[in-house]
Amino acid sequence: MSLRRVEQELRTLIRKSDRPDLEAALDHVGYTDDGGTLYVHIFAREDWPKVPPGDAFVLAHADHADLETLTGMRALHEEARLYLYDEFGKILRWFEGR
Repeated sequence: MSLRRVEQELRTLIRKSDRPDLEAALDHVGYTDDGGTLYVHIFAREDWPKVPPGDAFVLAHADHADLETLTGMRALHEEARLYLYDEFGKILRWFEGR
């Protein structure tokens, strides 16, 4: 499991949805880190008018202590991937600016 797979699954879900045009909004899926917690986010393109620049959609997070093994990283990625399916409508609304 990798961030690339999470992003690919998101792109596939968007293409198969009733709003395939929103794939154009997706820049990438990536990490942010506040020093104690690692987050997996969806990042919209900076020039996408409906999402404020710098805004990101959180898919998953874990404390650094929980990520000291490969198993912890796999679990973080799997949590992010599953959240795509659980909250897909919410993700589309975020891209729509709602």
